[in-house]
Amino acid sequence: MRKAKHDSPLGPDLEISPVGVKKLGTGFDPVALLAKARACKTVVHVKEKEYVFSQGDQADTVFYIQKGQVNLTIVSQNGKEATIAHLGEGDYIGEECVAPDYPARLVTATAVTECTVLKIDRNEMLRVLHEEHAFSGSFVSHLLARGTQLEAELVG
Repeated sequence: MRKAKHDSPLGPDLEISPVGVKKLGTGFDPVALLAKARACKTVVHVKEKEYVFSQGDQADTVFYIQKGQVNLTIVSQNGKEATIAHLGEGDYIGEECVAPDYPARLVTATAVTECTVLKIDRNEMLRVLHEEHAFSGSFVSHLLARGTQLEAELVG
């Protein structure tokens, strides 16, 4: 993976690096906002090589990586496993749960290092997305940048 500023319609304040997409210099702190979220969140400590979640698990929570690194892998119907992303501090995983069409996890998230993740209930995440516009913009930018990053890696 390459490290480069992402000067696209997503904005010049995103950086793509080996550990995901980072917000640069915006002053917006999603951790502070999520810390204020209602009781539908939990801090989880995940040991190296443990699963945060597995492909096929119920998709009912979003995770925000506070510390550590996580690989996302997928296993095809033919049994082939592929790593599709290497993510770290400041990245979200399991965000597909906010879409109504994805009741099950599409990938497996495995801790590459010891991790601390904030586990956020789907309904609480939806509430925050609807009520906190700065957070919504940041979250959508994150999703779009991650998709753009994956497409760029697939192309070459």
